[in-house]
Amino acid sequence: MDPLRNPYTPGAGTPPPALSGREPQLEQYRLLLGRLNNRRPEQSLLITGLRGVGKTVLLDTFEQIALDQGWFASFTEITSGSQLARIMATMSREALLDLSRSERVKDRGRRALGALKAFAAAAGGVEVRIDVDVDATPGVADSGDLGRDLGDLLIEVGETASAAERGVVFLLDEAQFLTKREFEALIAGMHRAARKRLPVTVVGAGLPLLPRLAGEAKSYAERLFVFPRIGALPPPAARDALAGPARDEDVEFADDALERIIDLSKGYPYFLQQYGKHAWLVGTFPRITRDDVESAHQRVLEILDSDFFAVRLARTTELERRYLRAMAEFDDGPVLSGEVSRRAGYQSTTETGPTRDALIKKGLLYSPEWGQLAFTVPMFAAYLRRQLPASDQE
Repeated sequence: MDPLRNPYTPGAGTPPPALSGREPQLEQYRLLLGRLNNRRPEQSLLITGLRGVGKTVLLDTFEQIALDQGWFASFTEITSGSQLARIMATMSREALLDLSRSERVKDRGRRALGALKAFAAAAGGVEVRIDVDVDATPGVADSGDLGRDLGDLLIEVGETASAAERGVVFLLDEAQFLTKREFEALIAGMHRAARKRLPVTVVGAGLPLLPRLAGEAKSYAERLFVFPRIGALPPPAARDALAGPARDEDVEFADDALERIIDLSKGYPYFLQQYGKHAWLVGTFPRITRDDVESAHQRVLEILDSDFFAVRLARTTELERRYLRAMAEFDDGPVLSGEVSRRAGYQSTTETGPTRDALIKKGLLYSPEWGQLAFTVPMFAAYLRRQLPASDQE
């Protein structure tokens, strides 16, 4: 069929043609904004999930919802080299400059920009350009304690937003890359600002280890955040994600074609988009059949292996690959780490501890429960079995 009309959009953070199955998270988010608008406290959101389930897409949608409601919204992806103080300073600057366009909040905005200037200096000389000639506000966001100063900054941003009769939401993707100190500071800062009941919040997303990281950083993290877990789509939502966009192009999926894609993809959104795209390319207008899906299957596997899985395996050492391949014998997990160590040929988990920890830091594994491990990438075990023969581990 015509590739120009192909509605499916596999990609990193690329919005699908139909955001199916995420209504509960969207409703939680709208409730958060609505309550903050009414100066009522509400737990913010840290969305968790494996790779390829649509966390970034959901944050993008959150951003647009906020903008549609007249809020200021700013989205940033955290990396292993990011610095939370710099990120928050940059986003706060953008928010304050935007809010200060309203004449009635110019003076309030200038005070907040002064607090931002103090925050940047106290955070170790973080560079942030402030085009307005303001002095650092004394005694505000200048203690050198990142959590306290971040709380001061969020309060200043929130009070400026309140004066402008608007709100501010900062969206952080890949939040698992925050250091423990940064997580502590973010939670402490959010706690200070939340007590003021201001229309400002931080919403994040990351891998399933986020709840544990937040809890280790501050014991009261669960009182500030909820941790919605998103994953594979249930069959009705997966069908909608495939059939709806095709129907808009006057194309129909055979029922058994839909069932076959759901079975092959396990309902994971990124994989659904890949199968939808390539079944479309081999299909004949106006119907996509199961035979079309079978014809597309090998091509989809090749693309997933080279573009989705391989880039993650390429970041590993030989020892790490040995560990991963041993773990792949237990599918995607969870599995006891001791079982993995024994399968890899080691006598104890002590010997494999550094390798396991390195893989967790690289975002390839996480620990759903004490002593357990699972892959952060869906269907990674099957890929490893295809690419790394078991004999390599002997």
